Amino acid sequence: MTKEAYIRKRLDDNFQLWCGRASLWGCFLFLSLGVLDYLATPENFFLFLRYRAVVSLFLLAGYFFTWRLPKAYLSMLAYAMVASAAIAIELMILNFGGHESPYYVGMILLGISVVGFIPARFSFHIIIAIMIYTIYLFPILIIETITGHRDFVIANAFMVLIFSTLLLMRYMSGNALAAELGLQYDLEQYRERLEMVVEERTAELRHAVKDLKKEIVERQRAEAERKLLQAQLLQAQKMESIGRLAGGVAHDFNNILTAILSYAELSLMKLPEHDPLRGHLISIQEASEKAATLTHQLLAFSRRQVLEMKVVDLNDVIRGLAKMLTRMIGEDMPLELRTGATTSFVRADEGQIEQVLMNLAVNARDAMPSGGRFVIETADANPDDAVLKSQGVADPGQYVMLSVTDSGAGMSAEVRERIFEPFFTTKELGRGTGLGLATVYGIVKQHGGHIIVDSEPGKGTIFRILLPLTAGPGPQQAAEPSGPLPEGTETLLVVEDDELVRGLIDEVLAPLGYRVLTTASGDEALKTSDSFPGHVDLLLTDVVMPGMNGRQLAEVMRTRRPGIKVLFMSGYTQDALSTQGILEPGVALIHKPLRAGTLARQIRQVLDSVG
Repeated sequence: MTKEAYIRKRLDDNFQLWCGRASLWGCFLFLSLGVLDYLATPENFFLFLRYRAVVSLFLLAGYFFTWRLPKAYLSMLAYAMVASAAIAIELMILNFGGHESPYYVGMILLGISVVGFIPARFSFHIIIAIMIYTIYLFPILIIETITGHRDFVIANAFMVLIFSTLLLMRYMSGNALAAELGLQYDLEQYRERLEMVVEERTAELRHAVKDLKKEIVERQRAEAERKLLQAQLLQAQKMESIGRLAGGVAHDFNNILTAILSYAELSLMKLPEHDPLRGHLISIQEASEKAATLTHQLLAFSRRQVLEMKVVDLNDVIRGLAKMLTRMIGEDMPLELRTGATTSFVRADEGQIEQVLMNLAVNARDAMPSGGRFVIETADANPDDAVLKSQGVADPGQYVMLSVTDSGAGMSAEVRERIFEPFFTTKELGRGTGLGLATVYGIVKQHGGHIIVDSEPGKGTIFRILLPLTAGPGPQQAAEPSGPLPEGTETLLVVEDDELVRGLIDEVLAPLGYRVLTTASGDEALKTSDSFPGHVDLLLTDVVMPGMNGRQLAEVMRTRRPGIKVLFMSGYTQDALSTQGILEPGVALIHKPLRAGTLARQIRQVLDSVG
């Protein structure tokens, strides 16, 4: 089946489904709105009721025909049902006020019900809109004499505007739906091709087993290759939509945060100790630090999950996230926190653990549309728990258990087996990507943990996550020294492609006595260095830049100016830069977003270092 045929078939299936729903709903709605007839025009109530009864019976008959007619005739049936409803409304309009009748709103409601809710080809919706408007306008123009021109023009303009807006929205949503169906087709084709490759490879391996009389060995190898191909498929599917997330955006955002943090720090240094503005500046610093943490997580994710592991207290993590989770799930679903674990220190990337909790919270919220019970708790894992051991947890006593419980609809065994598959979702079209629980599974596994799901239909769901315990955190890193910033008289060559950050660095370092040569690229830096007659003591360069990167620039500068010292700056972690081969491990590196104090002290430290 071609992609076009696949999309057409899926659209036809959706059209049939929504035609049936709309006709049944229209039958009920058209009849029930007779109450308004009784209130608005009692003298016409029984006449209008007959109109409504005839149309409702026709819509009810249309509902049954929807599932029995060939799909090629569904459009004609839909046109007939819409035309019958529009004619009935037009008869009511002519009997109750004509061109001044407020019943023209019924035409608008009919258009919203059909164009707004029934997915179909765009040409179908254009015909429907023209049909409804024509049935409204022509009888009035033919039969009546227009006296209330202003009201008539306003009603027509309003109707045309509503229908135009509906058609525009339908056109946009139709294109989005077609694109999504095309992506589904591509994924299915890719999976089928990969399955064919697996089947062909397995057949070849079995044939080799018979020829070489090594059946057991060859089957094991075939199984290993099959699992490897499946793992590659799952990874490709998972990362296809989210792997290229926003590394560049986060990098630019780090540069903006550099200016916010450093200017706030410079302002704090210049304000008296008891100035009331200091509190505002400190709040700006704290908010920017939180934003910087988020950008680090985005950058780590864009580099294929290079995690920043540190010892964290799991109890503190969930307590710190409680307010955000409460806003996320809504007030009709109270959050219960139970920090029962006596030892809850784990070595983890705190941002990724928060991501796990947020994904599970979204999953619970969607499972309980009418509200319910949502519990997050930590507990000591029972070292003798047979269930945990059966799930591959060799020594449960070496883990802390994080449980997330909801009282939602629960899951069947079939769904439970597939929930961690990327792109698998039980939500309606457009409500979910199918990546939330797959991401949870990947993060837990990256942390050396286990995840176990308990769920039955009608009994809610419990996710149990086990993370390896670790010793408590060591001594806290000393806070950055306060007081005057260290000064110097050396010459610094600064290379930064972002103008805002470049200006900030000059504003921080120049008042400290340094001679600052600022450039925007590696090529410009080399030209500036060649033309500068004096001694250049230190190269301060961004790592990731257009053209020549920071490492390449440093290598050239060391050949032209032996003895020059180098300090790199980047929004990426040192682990990530080393893993990608951009920097050697152990080089001097300052992380973005930059702080004025940190920048000045680290420059002084590099300048004063031996070698």
